[in-house]
Amino acid sequence: MGCLGFAMVVAGCEGSAPRYGDGAPADILLLVDASDTPMAPSDEMTVTEDALPSGCGVCVTPAEPETVATVSSSDLDELSGIVESRAQPGLYFVHNDSGDTARFFALDTNGALRGTYSLRGATAVDWEDIASGPCPAGQCLYLGDIGDNGESRARYTVYRVTQPVLRPGPAAAEEVAWERFDFVYPDGAHNAEALAVRPDTGDVYVITKVTTGASVVYRFPLPLRADAPVTLVRVGPLALPTTGDRLVTGADLHPCARRLLVRTYTRLWEFSLADDAPWEDLFRATPQRALVTTETQGEAVGWHADGRGYVTISEGRAQGLHDARCPR
Repeated sequence: MGCLGFAMVVAGCEGSAPRYGDGAPADILLLVDASDTPMAPSDEMTVTEDALPSGCGVCVTPAEPETVATVSSSDLDELSGIVESRAQPGLYFVHNDSGDTARFFALDTNGALRGTYSLRGATAVDWEDIASGPCPAGQCLYLGDIGDNGESRARYTVYRVTQPVLRPGPAAAEEVAWERFDFVYPDGAHNAEALAVRPDTGDVYVITKVTTGASVVYRFPLPLRADAPVTLVRVGPLALPTTGDRLVTGADLHPCARRLLVRTYTRLWEFSLADDAPWEDLFRATPQRALVTTETQGEAVGWHADGRGYVTISEGRAQGLHDARCPR
């Protein structure tokens, strides 16, 4: 059964897969393809519903967030994005905001640093969000160098790397091969902190962060091109409520349903869409408040790999990892 029929699979999702860090060895080894150069451009594929994960569901009742760990590494002092591994639930990939080098990290469920991944030759002007999505290699991570507080950048970038897989062994720092997708907007420069990848087609979305008016959703044209900058397609405004905190600081598309989480500094919103509605109407749907822990500067949100809950984390040193899982 395809995961887009999420209403039919919830009953079969009561069990959960073993989570990384639950009784895991103290140290692990990063298994990645190291490279001193970017990945060679590859032909994009058409991803179908068959590529979506199985055994996935949604929360029938609201998930209550709890603090499950504290991030201990001093290298992680300005976390701006988080995504759970699709192959190893309980392993989280995170990155810092502007001021760091071109790298990202792996954390376990205890908040311990398990690995550092460097993109040699890449730049990090203002990395703001990370997402998981399909790619020719299978599952990839997408890292958005999309921040622009002064709205003065000539172009922006999304980096793509094959999602690393880890096994028991000593922790290590590794270099990873990468692809670079440069882009511009059709209507001038914008600041953005939210990146999301559609799990069935690989469409890449960027959501702007604005102080007045409505945030706007843009989409990369497919296939993705690593050989030249592309102009994004304007999808339309994001239907956030007109009152309260509307500064969009992160987003994530559900791994197997037509649902979207949008983070602001103080709130979390969930958008959902019926199976028979046009897909991009999701961004125009009426959002519902989702529960979120009060954080110092909330910028990161990511669905669990099984779709049954989400995690959030704040910028700052020694921040808590907050987990909202579906009630049993």
